[in-house]
Order: sequence, then structure tokens, then C-alpha cells
Amino acid sequence: MRSKTTTNQVDEYVDKLTPEKKLLAQEVRRIISGSVAHLEECVRWDCACYFFYGPVCYFASSRSGIHFGFFRGKELSDPHRRLVSRNGQYPHIKVRTLADIDETYFADLVREAVQLNQN
Repeated sequence: MRSKTTTNQVDEYVDKLTPEKKLLAQEVRRIISGSVAHLEECVRWDCACYFFYGPVCYFASSRSGIHFGFFRGKELSDPHRRLVSRNGQYPHIKVRTLADIDETYFADLVREAVQLNQN
């Protein structure tokens, strides 16, 4: 019996992005995965989503890059005030270049979002 190999939905999602957005998405994905090892990764609502006791965070293609957002973003401390939201969007950080990525800050936000879901 042959084993069936399946590709991860998020791999497929990232592969469909433009080269510039793909680079940003791969870096954000690496940070998310490295922050909390037990997150479930899938594609929902046309974006890459991460779950642990409910939705935690996501990244999605935007016009000028990607959005790195949090489903409970309004409850996060966000000391650098980088989370933005308008027109009912979930709070997110606009990532247009690699320089917009702050690995330590992003990882702290992911861990805090997971803690919110655990309580």
C-alpha cells in the first residue's frame, strides 16, 4: 500500500504569494512556530491561522505586504503600539519589509495571545 503524502495548507498558501510577500510570510511563520510549539496551523478565512484553545493569530496577504494579526488583539498589552485595526478588522501589524519584523516583540505577542486563550 502506498503512503499518501499531503502538503500542509499553509505551505500551499505561502507558495501562492508573490516572492516579496512569500519572504515576509516565511519569516512571520518561523517566528510564530518558534514562539509556541503546540499551535495548530491551518488556512481559514483565506489566511494562515494558528489555534490553541481557540484562534490565536494569523497572517494574510495585503495590498502592500502581509498583515500579522491577533484574534484577541484588543486584549494584548502591545507596549510598542504597533497593532492597528479599522473597519472591524482584527488588530494586526502591517509588515511591508523585513525591517518591519521585530522577532522578540512578535514572539512575545504570540505567547501573550496563547495565554489569553488558556485562561
